Order: sequence, then C-alpha cells, then structure tokens
Amino acid sequence: MNYRSMTGSEDSDLVEIKETLSELLDVLRMRDAKAEPVETPESAISDTVDYAKRLLTIRTGRRRFLPPGYFDGPALTILLDLYVSDREKRQVAVSDAVAVSGAPTSTALRCIATMENDGYVSKQPDPSDKRRTLLQATPRAIADIEKLTTLWRKTL
Repeated sequence: MNYRSMTGSEDSDLVEIKETLSELLDVLRMRDAKAEPVETPESAISDTVDYAKRLLTIRTGRRRFLPPGYFDGPALTILLDLYVSDREKRQVAVSDAVAVSGAPTSTALRCIATMENDGYVSKQPDPSDKRRTLLQATPRAIADIEKLTTLWRKTL
C-alpha cells in the first residue's frame, strides 16, 4: 500500500480532531464521575453530540480570527497572556512570555518571532532595565483575541 505524507494542514486537522475527541472523553468522564442519572441513552448521546457540535464550532471558527498554526503551539497561550496583560496595564518581558507558554525556550522564541512577523506582537526595550525586552500585543492581536473569545463565550 502506498502512503503519501500529510500536509501541514492535514496534520493540523488531525491534531484538532484528536484534541476534540479528548475533550469529549473528559466530558464523559466527568459526567460518569458525578454519577448523575441519565434518563435515556438517547438523551446522553444527544447531549454529547450537542457538546461536540459546540466544540467543533469553537475549533473551526477560530481559523477565522488567527493564522493557522497559532493553536498548535505556544502562540495562543502567549497571545492570551498578552491580551490580559494589556487590559490590566501590565508589562510582559519576553522571558515571562516564554515561561507562561510552557514550551521550550527555543520553540517559544521562534513562535514570538513568527507572531512579530505576522503583526501580532511588538517588542521594545524595557526603559527601566536595558537587559530586558518587553513584548506587547498589537491592536490587531487585541481585536482578533476579542473576536475569538466572543465566539467562545457564545458557543459555550
């Protein structure tokens, strides 16, 4: 049998499907742990299907607001942190963004460079400590994160 290698988009779609199924399993496990009586098996399936539809809306809808790949690595975590920091008027050093991402330093720094090239973050020297570089979400990033979180709020 001949196999072709997957494109990055196909690989990303498989990751999304795996994550969605994992989230569904988590929901089912929580439901089982609560031991709530279920009226009929059909209603349980219907609830699960409804939840799956909402998850799919969230997962596929996000592509409208952020570039592909921003959900596979540390990008979304960093952007969310920068968004919150912007709204709370806090400064974020690049080293802090790397730490919050949970990714290896080199991976997070590559991600930050990509987001900078894409116009989602900007860097500037820290005026109080020339050894540090501050990271800030751009107006575009702020707007896109607000659109994305609005979709999530409406869907969940």
